[in-house]
Amino acid sequence: MSDRLSKTIQRFQSKIDSGSFYEAHQTLRTITNRYVKAKQYPEARDLLYQGANILIQNKEYASASDLINYIIQIYEEEELKVTNKDAKLKLIELISNLPNSDPSLNDLAKASITWSQKSEGCKNFGDNDLHHLFGSKLLQAAGEDHIEYEQKVKLFAVAELHLVLGTFESIPIYVNFLVETAKANPNIDPGALLARPVLNYAYLKNIKFVQEAQTLFLKSIDIETESIGDIRYSKTKPLLNFVQLLVEVLQKDPQTNSQKYRKLYDHYKPELQKGEILAPVEYLGKLYFNLNIGNSNNQGGLMANLMSGLFK
Repeated sequence: MSDRLSKTIQRFQSKIDSGSFYEAHQTLRTITNRYVKAKQYPEARDLLYQGANILIQNKEYASASDLINYIIQIYEEEELKVTNKDAKLKLIELISNLPNSDPSLNDLAKASITWSQKSEGCKNFGDNDLHHLFGSKLLQAAGEDHIEYEQKVKLFAVAELHLVLGTFESIPIYVNFLVETAKANPNIDPGALLARPVLNYAYLKNIKFVQEAQTLFLKSIDIETESIGDIRYSKTKPLLNFVQLLVEVLQKDPQTNSQKYRKLYDHYKPELQKGEILAPVEYLGKLYFNLNIGNSNNQGGLMANLMSGLFK
Protein backbone atom coordinates (compact mmCIF):
# COMPACT_ATOMS: atom_id res chain seq x y z
CA MET A 1 0.00 0.00 0.00
CA SER A 2 1.30 3.47 -0.90
CA ASP A 3 2.05 6.08 1.77
CA ARG A 4 -0.89 8.14 0.52
CA LEU A 5 -3.33 5.24 0.97
CA SER A 6 -1.83 4.40 4.37
CA LYS A 7 -2.42 7.95 5.58
CA THR A 8 -6.00 7.86 4.31
CA ILE A 9 -6.65 4.62 6.20
CA GLN A 10 -5.06 6.07 9.35
CA ARG A 11 -7.41 9.07 9.18
CA PHE A 12 -10.32 6.72 8.55
CA GLN A 13 -9.32 4.62 11.58
CA SER A 14 -9.10 7.75 13.73
CA LYS A 15 -12.65 8.75 12.82
CA ILE A 16 -13.83 5.23 13.58
CA ASP A 17 -12.04 5.27 16.95
CA SER A 18 -13.79 8.51 17.83
CA GLY A 19 -17.19 7.01 16.95
CA SER A 20 -17.72 9.11 13.79
CA PHE A 21 -18.80 6.09 11.75
CA TYR A 22 -21.04 7.87 9.25
CA GLU A 23 -18.47 10.60 8.57
CA ALA A 24 -15.70 8.02 8.16
CA HIS A 25 -17.81 6.00 5.74
CA GLN A 26 -18.79 8.99 3.59
CA THR A 27 -15.27 10.39 3.52
CA LEU A 28 -13.86 7.08 2.36
CA ARG A 29 -16.48 6.90 -0.37
CA THR A 30 -15.63 10.42 -1.55
CA ILE A 31 -11.93 9.64 -1.77
CA THR A 32 -12.67 6.35 -3.57
CA ASN A 33 -14.80 8.23 -6.11
CA ARG A 34 -11.77 10.34 -7.02
CA TYR A 35 -9.65 7.25 -7.62
CA VAL A 36 -12.38 5.69 -9.76
CA LYS A 37 -12.79 8.84 -11.88
CA ALA A 38 -9.03 8.81 -12.43
CA LYS A 39 -9.29 5.10 -13.32
CA GLN A 40 -6.92 4.27 -10.46
CA TYR A 41 -8.84 1.08 -9.79
CA PRO A 42 -6.28 -0.87 -7.71
CA GLU A 43 -6.00 2.05 -5.29
CA ALA A 44 -9.80 2.36 -5.09
CA ARG A 45 -10.20 -1.37 -4.44
CA ASP A 46 -7.47 -1.43 -1.82
CA LEU A 47 -8.98 1.53 0.02
CA LEU A 48 -12.45 -0.03 0.06
CA TYR A 49 -11.10 -3.40 1.15
CA GLN A 50 -9.23 -1.90 4.11
CA GLY A 51 -12.17 0.31 5.04
CA ALA A 52 -14.70 -2.52 4.87
CA ASN A 53 -12.50 -4.68 7.09
CA ILE A 54 -12.27 -1.94 9.72
CA LEU A 55 -16.04 -1.37 9.64
CA ILE A 56 -16.70 -5.11 10.04
CA GLN A 57 -14.35 -5.24 13.02
CA ASN A 58 -16.40 -2.44 14.57
CA LYS A 59 -19.69 -4.21 13.72
CA GLU A 60 -20.76 -1.42 11.37
CA TYR A 61 -22.13 -4.00 8.97
CA ALA A 62 -24.45 -1.80 6.91
CA SER A 63 -21.62 0.59 6.03
CA ALA A 64 -19.27 -2.34 5.38
CA SER A 65 -21.82 -3.93 3.04
CA ASP A 66 -22.10 -0.66 1.13
CA LEU A 67 -18.33 -0.62 0.59
CA ILE A 68 -18.32 -4.28 -0.47
CA ASN A 69 -21.00 -3.51 -3.02
CA TYR A 70 -18.86 -0.62 -4.27
CA ILE A 71 -15.94 -3.03 -4.69
CA ILE A 72 -18.12 -5.20 -6.96
CA GLN A 73 -19.06 -2.12 -8.98
CA ILE A 74 -15.38 -1.35 -9.47
CA TYR A 75 -14.73 -4.96 -10.54
CA GLU A 76 -17.44 -4.44 -13.17
CA GLU A 77 -16.06 -1.10 -14.38
CA GLU A 78 -12.49 -2.36 -14.40
CA GLU A 79 -13.66 -5.51 -16.20
CA LEU A 80 -11.96 -7.76 -13.68
CA LYS A 81 -13.05 -11.38 -14.08
CA VAL A 82 -13.92 -13.87 -11.36
CA THR A 83 -10.87 -15.82 -12.56
CA ASN A 84 -8.79 -13.11 -10.88
CA LYS A 85 -8.10 -15.09 -7.70
CA ASP A 86 -7.08 -12.12 -5.58
CA ALA A 87 -10.25 -10.20 -6.45
CA LYS A 88 -12.52 -13.17 -5.76
CA LEU A 89 -10.79 -14.21 -2.54
CA LYS A 90 -10.94 -10.70 -1.09
CA LEU A 91 -14.64 -10.51 -1.91
CA ILE A 92 -15.25 -13.91 -0.31
CA GLU A 93 -13.24 -12.91 2.77
CA LEU A 94 -15.24 -9.73 3.35
CA ILE A 95 -18.64 -11.34 2.82
CA SER A 96 -17.67 -14.31 5.02
CA ASN A 97 -17.08 -11.91 7.91
CA LEU A 98 -20.59 -10.43 7.71
CA PRO A 99 -23.23 -11.97 10.00
CA ASN A 100 -25.12 -14.90 8.46
CA SER A 101 -28.42 -13.07 8.90
CA ASP A 102 -27.18 -9.74 7.55
CA PRO A 103 -29.99 -8.20 5.44
CA SER A 104 -27.55 -7.14 2.72
CA LEU A 105 -26.55 -10.71 1.78
CA ASN A 106 -29.23 -11.19 -0.88
CA ASP A 107 -28.27 -7.96 -2.64
CA LEU A 108 -24.57 -8.81 -2.40
CA ALA A 109 -25.31 -12.27 -3.78
CA LYS A 110 -27.13 -10.83 -6.80
CA ALA A 111 -24.37 -8.30 -7.47
CA SER A 112 -21.45 -10.71 -7.10
CA ILE A 113 -23.09 -13.57 -9.02
CA THR A 114 -24.02 -11.17 -11.85
CA TRP A 115 -20.41 -9.97 -11.93
CA SER A 116 -19.12 -13.55 -12.07
CA GLN A 117 -21.40 -14.43 -14.97
CA LYS A 118 -19.33 -12.20 -17.22
CA SER A 119 -16.48 -14.73 -17.04
CA GLU A 120 -16.08 -17.72 -19.35
CA GLY A 121 -17.34 -20.91 -17.75
CA CYS A 122 -19.69 -19.03 -15.41
CA LYS A 123 -22.13 -17.51 -17.89
CA ASN A 124 -25.08 -19.81 -17.11
CA PHE A 125 -25.26 -19.76 -13.33
CA GLY A 126 -22.29 -17.79 -12.02
CA ASP A 127 -19.28 -18.80 -9.95
CA ASN A 128 -19.64 -22.01 -7.87
CA ASP A 129 -17.50 -20.72 -4.99
CA LEU A 130 -19.68 -17.63 -4.59
CA HIS A 131 -22.82 -19.78 -4.63
CA HIS A 132 -21.25 -21.99 -1.95
CA LEU A 133 -20.46 -18.93 0.17
CA PHE A 134 -23.96 -17.47 0.08
CA GLY A 135 -25.70 -20.83 0.38
CA SER A 136 -23.66 -21.76 3.46
CA LYS A 137 -24.28 -18.45 5.21
CA LEU A 138 -28.00 -18.31 4.45
CA LEU A 139 -28.53 -21.92 5.50
CA GLN A 140 -26.79 -21.23 8.82
CA ALA A 141 -29.10 -18.26 9.27
CA ALA A 142 -32.13 -20.47 8.54
CA GLY A 143 -31.02 -22.82 11.31
CA GLU A 144 -30.85 -20.16 14.01
CA ASP A 145 -33.42 -20.66 16.77
CA HIS A 146 -34.67 -17.07 16.89
CA ILE A 147 -35.66 -17.00 13.21
CA GLU A 148 -39.42 -17.04 12.57
CA TYR A 149 -40.86 -19.97 10.59
CA GLU A 150 -41.80 -17.92 7.51
CA GLN A 151 -38.33 -16.36 7.43
CA LYS A 152 -36.75 -19.82 7.77
CA VAL A 153 -38.68 -20.95 4.71
CA LYS A 154 -37.53 -17.95 2.67
CA LEU A 155 -33.92 -18.32 3.78
CA PHE A 156 -33.90 -22.03 3.01
CA ALA A 157 -35.35 -21.49 -0.48
CA VAL A 158 -32.56 -19.07 -1.43
CA ALA A 159 -29.83 -21.06 0.37
CA GLU A 160 -30.90 -24.26 -1.37
CA LEU A 161 -30.65 -22.66 -4.79
CA HIS A 162 -27.13 -21.39 -4.05
CA LEU A 163 -25.96 -24.73 -2.62
CA VAL A 164 -27.28 -26.69 -5.60
CA LEU A 165 -25.24 -24.38 -7.84
CA GLY A 166 -22.27 -24.50 -5.47
CA THR A 167 -19.30 -26.85 -5.12
CA PHE A 168 -18.76 -30.45 -4.02
CA GLU A 169 -18.20 -29.02 -0.52
CA SER A 170 -21.75 -27.65 -0.62
CA ILE A 171 -23.29 -31.14 -0.60
CA PRO A 172 -22.69 -32.09 3.08
CA ILE A 173 -23.88 -28.67 4.25
CA TYR A 174 -27.08 -29.03 2.23
CA VAL A 175 -27.66 -32.68 3.11
CA ASN A 176 -26.89 -32.30 6.82
CA PHE A 177 -29.56 -29.62 7.09
CA LEU A 178 -32.07 -31.96 5.47
CA VAL A 179 -31.02 -34.81 7.76
CA GLU A 180 -31.53 -32.67 10.85
CA THR A 181 -34.93 -31.62 9.47
CA ALA A 182 -35.85 -35.28 8.99
CA LYS A 183 -34.80 -36.13 12.55
CA ALA A 184 -36.90 -33.25 13.89
CA ASN A 185 -39.90 -34.44 11.84
CA PRO A 186 -40.07 -38.24 12.30
CA ASN A 187 -43.57 -38.40 10.81
CA ILE A 188 -42.27 -37.20 7.42
CA ASP A 189 -41.10 -39.85 4.97
CA PRO A 190 -37.35 -39.03 4.79
CA GLY A 191 -37.51 -39.77 1.09
CA ALA A 192 -39.33 -36.46 0.65
CA LEU A 193 -36.23 -34.73 1.97
CA LEU A 194 -33.70 -36.90 0.12
CA ALA A 195 -35.67 -36.10 -3.04
CA ARG A 196 -34.66 -32.45 -2.81
CA PRO A 197 -30.93 -32.79 -3.54
CA VAL A 198 -31.47 -35.80 -5.81
CA LEU A 199 -34.00 -33.99 -8.01
CA ASN A 200 -32.13 -30.69 -7.94
CA TYR A 201 -28.76 -32.16 -8.92
CA ALA A 202 -30.49 -34.41 -11.46
CA TYR A 203 -31.96 -31.30 -13.11
CA LEU A 204 -28.36 -30.21 -13.73
CA LYS A 205 -27.45 -33.73 -14.91
CA ASN A 206 -24.83 -33.86 -12.17
CA ILE A 207 -25.02 -37.56 -11.30
CA LYS A 208 -21.82 -37.44 -9.22
CA PHE A 209 -23.46 -34.95 -6.87
CA VAL A 210 -26.70 -36.98 -6.87
CA GLN A 211 -24.79 -40.05 -5.72
CA GLU A 212 -22.85 -38.18 -3.04
CA ALA A 213 -25.98 -36.53 -1.66
CA GLN A 214 -27.78 -39.87 -1.42
CA THR A 215 -24.79 -41.60 0.20
CA LEU A 216 -24.43 -38.91 2.88
CA PHE A 217 -28.16 -38.81 3.58
CA LEU A 218 -28.57 -42.58 3.95
CA LYS A 219 -25.51 -42.80 6.21
CA SER A 220 -27.03 -40.28 8.60
CA ILE A 221 -30.67 -41.39 8.71
CA ASP A 222 -31.51 -43.82 11.50
CA ILE A 223 -34.57 -45.78 10.37
CA GLU A 224 -35.39 -49.45 10.16
CA THR A 225 -34.56 -50.81 6.70
CA GLU A 226 -33.44 -54.01 5.04
CA SER A 227 -30.85 -54.24 2.29
CA ILE A 228 -32.05 -55.39 -1.11
CA GLY A 229 -29.05 -55.13 -3.38
CA ASP A 230 -27.85 -51.53 -3.03
CA ILE A 231 -31.26 -50.31 -1.84
CA ARG A 232 -32.12 -49.67 1.79
CA TYR A 233 -35.74 -50.82 1.60
CA SER A 234 -38.30 -49.56 4.09
CA LYS A 235 -41.74 -51.11 4.53
CA THR A 236 -43.18 -47.82 5.79
CA LYS A 237 -41.28 -45.13 3.83
CA PRO A 238 -42.21 -45.54 0.15
CA LEU A 239 -40.66 -42.25 -0.97
CA LEU A 240 -37.31 -43.31 0.45
CA ASN A 241 -37.52 -46.47 -1.65
CA PHE A 242 -38.59 -44.52 -4.72
CA VAL A 243 -35.74 -41.99 -4.58
CA GLN A 244 -33.11 -44.73 -4.34
CA LEU A 245 -34.64 -46.57 -7.30
CA LEU A 246 -34.81 -43.29 -9.19
CA VAL A 247 -31.07 -42.76 -8.71
CA GLU A 248 -30.43 -46.28 -10.02
CA VAL A 249 -32.50 -45.70 -13.16
CA LEU A 250 -31.03 -42.25 -13.89
CA GLN A 251 -27.58 -43.81 -14.12
CA LYS A 252 -28.67 -46.27 -16.81
CA ASP A 253 -28.63 -45.99 -20.58
CA PRO A 254 -31.59 -43.81 -21.60
CA GLN A 255 -32.06 -45.92 -24.74
CA THR A 256 -32.83 -49.07 -22.77
CA ASN A 257 -34.24 -47.83 -19.47
CA SER A 258 -37.07 -45.46 -20.41
CA GLN A 259 -39.64 -48.17 -19.71
CA LYS A 260 -38.09 -48.88 -16.30
CA TYR A 261 -38.52 -45.19 -15.51
CA ARG A 262 -42.13 -45.31 -16.68
CA LYS A 263 -42.90 -48.38 -14.54
CA LEU A 264 -41.25 -46.73 -11.53
CA TYR A 265 -43.30 -43.59 -12.10
CA ASP A 266 -46.58 -45.51 -12.51
CA HIS A 267 -46.00 -47.64 -9.41
CA TYR A 268 -45.20 -44.73 -7.10
CA LYS A 269 -47.40 -42.05 -8.66
CA PRO A 270 -49.85 -41.81 -5.70
CA GLU A 271 -46.92 -41.40 -3.29
CA LEU A 272 -45.30 -38.80 -5.54
CA GLN A 273 -48.52 -36.80 -5.49
CA LYS A 274 -48.68 -36.97 -1.69
CA GLY A 275 -45.04 -35.91 -1.42
CA GLU A 276 -45.57 -33.04 -3.88
CA ILE A 277 -42.81 -34.21 -6.20
CA LEU A 278 -44.90 -35.56 -9.09
CA ALA A 279 -44.18 -32.65 -11.46
CA PRO A 280 -40.37 -32.74 -10.98
CA VAL A 281 -40.32 -36.50 -11.58
CA GLU A 282 -42.39 -36.06 -14.75
CA TYR A 283 -39.99 -33.41 -15.94
CA LEU A 284 -36.97 -35.66 -15.33
CA GLY A 285 -38.68 -38.36 -17.42
CA LYS A 286 -38.72 -35.91 -20.32
CA LEU A 287 -35.19 -34.63 -19.65
CA TYR A 288 -33.49 -38.03 -19.39
CA PHE A 289 -35.70 -40.43 -21.36
CA ASN A 290 -37.83 -38.19 -23.60
CA LEU A 291 -40.96 -39.54 -21.90
CA ASN A 292 -44.14 -37.49 -22.14
CA ILE A 293 -45.76 -38.37 -18.85
CA GLY A 294 -48.17 -36.05 -17.08
CA ASN A 295 -47.35 -32.38 -17.51
CA SER A 296 -43.66 -33.02 -18.20
CA ASN A 297 -43.06 -29.47 -19.39
CA ASN A 298 -43.69 -28.26 -15.84
CA GLN A 299 -40.37 -28.20 -13.97
CA GLY A 300 -42.17 -28.46 -10.68
CA GLY A 301 -40.62 -25.45 -9.01
CA LEU A 302 -37.04 -25.97 -10.09
CA MET A 303 -34.73 -26.05 -7.06
CA ALA A 304 -36.84 -23.79 -4.85
CA ASN A 305 -40.33 -25.29 -4.54
CA LEU A 306 -40.69 -25.78 -0.78
CA MET A 307 -42.58 -28.77 0.57
CA SER A 308 -45.34 -27.95 3.02
CA GLY A 309 -44.49 -28.30 6.70
CA LEU A 310 -40.77 -28.71 6.08
CA PHE A 311 -39.67 -26.92 9.25
CA LYS A 312 -42.57 -27.77 11.57
